[in-house]
Amino acid sequence: EEIGRRFAVDRKRVHLFGFWMGGYMAYRMACQSADRIASIVTLSGTTFLDPGRCQPSEPVNVLHLHATAEEEFLYRGGAVSLNLPWPFPANYPPYPGAVQTVQIWASYNGASAPVTDPAPSLDLTPSLAGLDTVITRYTTSPPGGAVELWSIIGGSHLTTLSPQLSPRVIDWLLAHPKP
Repeated sequence: EEIGRRFAVDRKRVHLFGFWMGGYMAYRMACQSADRIASIVTLSGTTFLDPGRCQPSEPVNVLHLHATAEEEFLYRGGAVSLNLPWPFPANYPPYPGAVQTVQIWASYNGASAPVTDPAPSLDLTPSLAGLDTVITRYTTSPPGGAVELWSIIGGSHLTTLSPQLSPRVIDWLLAHPKP
């Protein structure tokens, strides 16, 4: 809101990108401020497992990227048991995995008919040979409620991402404004 008071902001194109805990923050913002956010992109983040903690007022476009060998927020979900150099909340709730996260958001958005590419179609990590990312997209969604999962096969928490990731994410965001 403060930025909007000081600069010209296209309110139909307010997007968030978050990595790991920033991804969790992006999901939380989508839960609490769906009327202000067009899209979120998360990398190794997650959403609330408890549906009572997230009740978005309207659809939010969601692009979820997650490495299948992620060591922090596991691809399959679970509970946080980290040995971090800073205090982590002891009451951090269990979290859904990548597939369940996009299923939850597809439900919030009214999206259906998920289709998964039969093979990797993107090369997002130079450390993995060849195409490494499989895309699952919900083919039926209301305006402003697109949901996609880009699964980086074999990638980990600190996987080096290719230079093509940013342009692809920006293109996705630009194609997903609020209606």
